[in-house]
Amino acid sequence: MARRNNSERVGASQPDAPTPPPAVTAQQTDDIFSFISPTEFVELPSKGLLYNENHPLHGVDTVEIRHMTAKEEDILTSEALIKKGVALERLVDSLVVDKKVKASQLLIGDKNAVLIAARITGFGTDYNTSITCPTCLTSNETVLDLGALATKEMEEAAADVERLDNGNYLITFDEYKGLTVEVKLLTGADEKKIAQTREKRKRLKLPDTHITDQLQAIITQVNDISEAALLKQFIEKCPTRLSRAIRAKYETIVPDLDLTFDFECDGCAHVGKVGMPITAEFFWPKS
Repeated sequence: MARRNNSERVGASQPDAPTPPPAVTAQQTDDIFSFISPTEFVELPSKGLLYNENHPLHGVDTVEIRHMTAKEEDILTSEALIKKGVALERLVDSLVVDKKVKASQLLIGDKNAVLIAARITGFGTDYNTSITCPTCLTSNETVLDLGALATKEMEEAAADVERLDNGNYLITFDEYKGLTVEVKLLTGADEKKIAQTREKRKRLKLPDTHITDQLQAIITQVNDISEAALLKQFIEKCPTRLSRAIRAKYETIVPDLDLTFDFECDGCAHVGKVGMPITAEFFWPKS
């Protein structure tokens, strides 16, 4: 005998089947969590003026970032990422809303602006840190106000500085028989390469070469010379006065935040400016 469904039995009254719950779309999920994952716009020191036309930030003066979450805390506590020196790069990539924007392609000043904004959204504006006096070596417990950081205004190019079509700058030194030095603005990728070089030299117990490393990273051509080996020779033989002049001119054209603070030592009353390095530890405030 064939079996029949209950609905086929004469006179059998069946309740309506329960209505299945509506499917939750990705858009609805985003809406549900939008109140705990706010975003904000960070002003770029470069104002988007120094990126080429193929860069996603070309002509854009702000970038949208999410506030830090537990996901970003995982990035900052990853020993593997910290050891590789990529924790801050991964942090920026995670926070920037537009995924076409990569930390490695950001100018260092713009990257710094994103990191400072991220630190403020995660932990507030107070930065408790220790500053060692350069005069008496006394350690001073200091509270820095990150909210007081200002953007270094991009100065109008001097007569001896010319911006080239490729985005680099040509600096002319008349006091050195019209010597011309072409420099480029460093990106996150360049910064990472410099840091890896310094770490490698440290592991091998070799002398620090911070100044020559910086010059090698920014100088792309001297007069008509662009070969890497010859540029390295120039940098190694470059007089201190010229080396300082190149770096000083570079500082006037690079867009960035002013990461220096006024400092007065509790031990010897030394007064001066101190710089604030941004490392992974910067994101773990002292209690």
